[in-house]
Amino acid sequence: MTGDAHKAGAEALKSLLAMAFSALGEKEYAAAAGLLTKKLMISAGQTVEVMRALRDAVGKDIFEAQLKSLTAHQARLLARRLDKSVPDIEVSTAGAACAWIRDLMDGKTPDTAPAPAETAPETPAETEAETPAEPEAPKKPASSGAYFGRKSFRTGG
Repeated sequence: MTGDAHKAGAEALKSLLAMAFSALGEKEYAAAAGLLTKKLMISAGQTVEVMRALRDAVGKDIFEAQLKSLTAHQARLLARRLDKSVPDIEVSTAGAACAWIRDLMDGKTPDTAPAPAETAPETPAETEAETPAEPEAPKKPASSGAYFGRKSFRTGG
């Protein structure tokens, strides 16, 4: 499905929720909208525009509740679907991935890695001149009774 088809699906969901569930109580409406929202969140092919349309269709409260209920894996996948260039460290937990998704949807572009400053590489001669030479510590002879860890037991020596 294309992005336009997903937007049309969100609009259809909005009208369905307005018409079909008008006879239901508040709890039933929230449960049905939440279930449909979560299924749409974890399905493939989502874009930021589709998520905004979904949030507008079901309401911010229901959308946020379902976003918080995603597992870490589901939230990470959704964040990567919405932003292909997201660093792994930024979406390492469910909370971090949800925050990244919220920032994308609110139009805030989360800062990725800062651009490295353009500097001329130092030559080895400059590096050696700046770094004072450290005196070498005398090496200790290995004692015959030293413990070298479990590997010594496996290899027999």
